[in-house]
Amino acid sequence: MSDDAHIISAADMIMHVFSRLDKNSLEQSNKLFGSWQTVVSKIKSQERTYGEQLVAHTEPLDLKNGVLLVEADHPGWIQILQLYSNFIITGLQHKAPELGITSLAFRLKGSNSALSYDEQLASEQQKLSKKLDEEDKRVNNRQTQECRTETALPQELQEKFAEMKKRARQHASR
Repeated sequence: MSDDAHIISAADMIMHVFSRLDKNSLEQSNKLFGSWQTVVSKIKSQERTYGEQLVAHTEPLDLKNGVLLVEADHPGWIQILQLYSNFIITGLQHKAPELGITSLAFRLKGSNSALSYDEQLASEQQKLSKKLDEEDKRVNNRQTQECRTETALPQELQEKFAEMKKRARQHASR
């Protein structure tokens, strides 16, 4: 077997890679990046224009269930993005409504955080389940204590308390 049998031309490799790309996904990515640059570059405060710097130091990474994950190379840029998040979301919704962006999530460059809803959902369900269990225990303990209080008193005392309740009601109705 000759070495020529395993040689692939660069053109064939490029065609192979591009043939696997989903055209719709590629168009959405282009729309997202273009919209991101347009909207974020317009951010400015009374004292300073942040837009161009924000575009240079941030990058949209992932979009799932309406949440856009944005990466920044410094926590300061994330703070500024958070301050202007309503402006950014509104701008992206106007510029690219088909993307369905409803909120932003941020991560610092170099971290491996991703949009993971299954893990978040399981964690939140576990927390809620624990709270419900604690509340059930609390209610059951209260009911048990009330039952013990009622049955722990001798019959004579229970009759006296019943008589006192009756007198109190009569007194209140006067």
